Amino acid sequence: MSASSFNAAEPAMYAGINVGRSTSILLLKSFLSAALLFAFAVPASSQAEFECLIKADRKDEFLMVRAIAKSVVTVSGTYRLVLFKHNATGSSQSIQQGSFALKPGAENLLATTMVDAGNGVELSARLLIETDRGISQCRLPE
Repeated sequence: MSASSFNAAEPAMYAGINVGRSTSILLLKSFLSAALLFAFAVPASSQAEFECLIKADRKDEFLMVRAIAKSVVTVSGTYRLVLFKHNATGSSQSIQQGSFALKPGAENLLATTMVDAGNGVELSARLLIETDRGISQCRLPE
């Protein structure tokens, strides 16, 4: 076979679908579906001294998401609230983060955000709290 008669195989398009993008969407949908298995407001169970909580209140087509930290001891650290939103037009991610300090028995509102959650919107949230006493993590499906 001569070099001029060799035809390199080109990657085939699968019915006009961008396989790389489809895989990303499939992974995102899988993540969002898994998130729906959690309770509406899930407190972290890994730390007895402090915990995180995500609360959500619906107002018309919007969802108010609140990230909360509770502690029975003095604790300080950082938090990171990540919201994932997916609908027919695409996906987005929003991140809020910062520092906090809690006194014993205190509850602190770490972050509040309002999200458009109309028809066809899949939404999930993850809150990660890191302190010198450990890590607490909770999730919110919607």
